[in-house]
Amino acid sequence: MRNGKRKAVVWLAVLILTIPVWGQVSKVDQLKYPPLADFKIPQPTRLVLDNGLVLMLLEDHELPLVRATVLVHTGSRLEPAEKTGLAGLAGSVMRAGGTRKMSGDQLDDYLENKAAVIETSIGTSSGGASMTCLKKDFADVLPLLSDVLRQPIFDEGKLAVAKNRTIAGIARQNDDPQGILSREFNQLMYGESSPYARVPTYQTIGSITRDDLVAWHAKYYHPNRTIMGFVGDFKTSEVVDQVKKIFGDWKKGPEEKDSEVSLPNQAVTGVYQVEKADVTQSNIAVGHLGIRRDNPDYFAVTVLNQVLSGSFASRLFINVRSLKGLAYDVSGGIGAGWDYPGVFTMSMSTKTETTAAGIEALLEEARDLTAKPPTEEEVQKAKAAILNSFVFTSDSTEKILGQQLTYEYYGYPLDWLARYRQAIEKVNVSQVREAAAKYINPKQVAILVVGPPTGLDKPLSTFGAVKKIDITIPEPKQEKAPEATAETSGRAAALVEKALEAVGGVRIVDQVQSLEQTFSVAATTPQGELAIKSRTVMVFPDRFAQEVTLPGNSLTLVYSPGGAFVKAAGGVRPVPDEMKADWRNNLHHNAIGLLKQRNGAGFKAWTVGKGEVDGKGVEQLRVEVDGEAITVGIEEGSGRIVQMAYRGTDMTGARGDVVVTLSDFRQADTVILPFSAVQTFNGQPSMTIKVEKVAINPPVDEKLFAKE
Repeated sequence: MRNGKRKAVVWLAVLILTIPVWGQVSKVDQLKYPPLADFKIPQPTRLVLDNGLVLMLLEDHELPLVRATVLVHTGSRLEPAEKTGLAGLAGSVMRAGGTRKMSGDQLDDYLENKAAVIETSIGTSSGGASMTCLKKDFADVLPLLSDVLRQPIFDEGKLAVAKNRTIAGIARQNDDPQGILSREFNQLMYGESSPYARVPTYQTIGSITRDDLVAWHAKYYHPNRTIMGFVGDFKTSEVVDQVKKIFGDWKKGPEEKDSEVSLPNQAVTGVYQVEKADVTQSNIAVGHLGIRRDNPDYFAVTVLNQVLSGSFASRLFINVRSLKGLAYDVSGGIGAGWDYPGVFTMSMSTKTETTAAGIEALLEEARDLTAKPPTEEEVQKAKAAILNSFVFTSDSTEKILGQQLTYEYYGYPLDWLARYRQAIEKVNVSQVREAAAKYINPKQVAILVVGPPTGLDKPLSTFGAVKKIDITIPEPKQEKAPEATAETSGRAAALVEKALEAVGGVRIVDQVQSLEQTFSVAATTPQGELAIKSRTVMVFPDRFAQEVTLPGNSLTLVYSPGGAFVKAAGGVRPVPDEMKADWRNNLHHNAIGLLKQRNGAGFKAWTVGKGEVDGKGVEQLRVEVDGEAITVGIEEGSGRIVQMAYRGTDMTGARGDVVVTLSDFRQADTVILPFSAVQTFNGQPSMTIKVEKVAINPPVDEKLFAKE
């Protein structure tokens, strides 16, 4: 048959097949679909070893891979409040810190060479580990997973890196308004002291030691608290034999149950505000406590959530986004935890000048779920959407095994997913309406707004008395310094005079109006050494600018009484208020700047003892300047300032204890300055600094301090 005739025949066949359809319907909603085909979910093999370790295995021979997932009955909700953050650190350092047989770095190299992965973590209500490897390497990699779970050494160095990373997160926790909204709303729902809402602080992270991690592991990591699942290209009997061989001698732990976590007896209500002036939108959350998944109304609630916010055709999307135009993204629903209540919440971001309108729109939708209850059409569409997407929750053996492990962990029936589909099919409009009336109470909600305090369309007090939430990040408690006395203050004054002479003398120091220095910096990061070039210009008493050149990027940090900002290729952006003080303090984190402050009203110094720096004796001064406390080490004999210790930030913006040790003193123009410095952050190496060039009283380029 010629090509043209073949095409004609195909087209004719298509035409014939479509004619009946055209003849039967004229609108899309007239199309009829057959019932969904039966979808059978494969069930994994389940068995329990003599030591209590639960095994679940599901074969999948499509690819030559084996994946393991481990769940351990632990979680951050079990950690003491004063050690908040302990579980997360334990989960991270368990893998990163290595085992008795391999260091963390050796483990990295070994797994990388085999294209394998082992990871560990601990969340709110569970601990976890995972392993992925090629089928041919399974026998070699499985023992490593055992070592990580059973014999972690919690290396001190890796713990310090993990703590610094957590501290960096604490320092940035108020940068993102959505992050603030989520954190503070959780605390309103569960209570600020609840394990479901607590967040790490500098104080709690600083208090955590390696011994804490070792004790945590010893308490919770036992086979009878562990569920282990395998999916991939294997024979079940062979993997069971290997697991028994490697994990069979893991000794069973105590059978005691974990203590219950208490929850609030009643919903928190009221209007709450977090003032954040450096954003242009209001971020809003409205809600109260939700339910657990074992609630008999859970399936009706699931359909209700779909009606409220499950698709582009949902109520929130149509009414708040499309018709009222108040938000690009709006969402909501009744949260359901596996073994503790979730949160009912509706949230959105809107322009500052439509804040009150946005709140009212959310409250109206909550009220309308009862006043204008879900219709039969809404419920049927919601059920269809849930059921049509059901297959995507189980479209891989890995997903199926993950679900089964979760059901096993929280004590749900292993056929819960199959029951879920059947239960959704049975939900009717009356049940959905009853769920809306029972589990959504618009009169008992908390309203939280994160955004600018001015420019709102109506005051927040329109909705009730407003309670301000302070999100200031608390500093850790510092060891109290000895009180100043006439004797220690007098000795400090003499040492300051000695330090002035060591730099070049009183007259020389007082004549310094500006100081420019060029540095090369070797910064220590978790990824390795990072080379940085920097030029710093200080204009005393109150201006500071630093040009930083990184590999492939450069930026300028500027502080002046008028404000602080960062200039980069993407433009100029202001910095948060909490960072401004740190940048201002740079002006006296050097000998010249500190000594120039000696006669200021905010300067106070007294001796607090003696010490040693690089093998030489020093006298230590406690110096308070502009509200900052600095411990200054002055070398006996020379009078040089050889060390400064203070609370500061690292490259990530994290706050911590900074110690700068100064050396290689040389004549630079009219003064004597250190040309080398070594900095530690929270006791760990942070950076090595080499001074390449110094200029005293150079012409000041005002463009450097201008917002361009």
